[in-house]
Amino acid sequence: MFHIVIDSAIDHLQDYPSFTVIPLYLRVGEKFLKDRVEITRDKFYSIMSSVIDTFTTSQPSPEDFKKVFQSIPEQDILVLTVASSLSGTMQSALAAARETTKNVKVLDTLNASIASGLLAHIAVQLREQGKTIEETYEELMQIREKISLVAVIATLKNLVRLGRLPAFAGWVGGLLKTVPFIRIKGGEIKPLKNERGSPFTIFKKNVDKIMNLVEPRYPIAMAYTDLSGDIVQYAQEKGAYLVQVSPIVGAFAGNNAYGFAFVEGGNL
Repeated sequence: MFHIVIDSAIDHLQDYPSFTVIPLYLRVGEKFLKDRVEITRDKFYSIMSSVIDTFTTSQPSPEDFKKVFQSIPEQDILVLTVASSLSGTMQSALAAARETTKNVKVLDTLNASIASGLLAHIAVQLREQGKTIEETYEELMQIREKISLVAVIATLKNLVRLGRLPAFAGWVGGLLKTVPFIRIKGGEIKPLKNERGSPFTIFKKNVDKIMNLVEPRYPIAMAYTDLSGDIVQYAQEKGAYLVQVSPIVGAFAGNNAYGFAFVEGGNL
């Protein structure tokens, strides 16, 4: 059996055996805090409104990965990272992998949050089926191209401020006072539309429209920053995993954000 390692910008769908999360860092004030370790979801969301315009983020260092690799008993380690276009985490993992005698394979998920978490979930399923690390890696390489994350987020300003989107994209949404609906696929964040209305209503309307594109052989997942009865009920109706995003993801998304991750069976 091989061990699976992910970073904390990946929101895993449930707890798994032989599975480790390496935290990214969130700078709040003068402190760099380990995501999900030194700043929990509950703590972060209680202070988010006061830090949303000032936070910065940092990837794990190669040394962080090396320490984790050394602590893992298995010889084979599969590392899944948030899209390399969004973070330097993959480069840290590759640097650490070159300095260990273990068999470490590093995979760029080309996505983030629950979309990458969906790929990690599939990796666990393949491992349970008896697939080797090499077989699992090759299959995930194919599936990652078909995974999409669509989301309603409060604002594009932090994606713009930290260089994940061009300034024009954030300017348009702010000018029109609308709610952005975005897609992440293939490592690219693409604003799809701006709409007026409540974030959940916009989210539900758009997800309903694309449900026919979902490949039914794979699970689906939904995510939120602020819990509401609406998202709980909707996830139950659709048979989706439901996850509150990590602080590192929530810092970019803001309040009243919702996401939907799926493997495509058609074109979006």
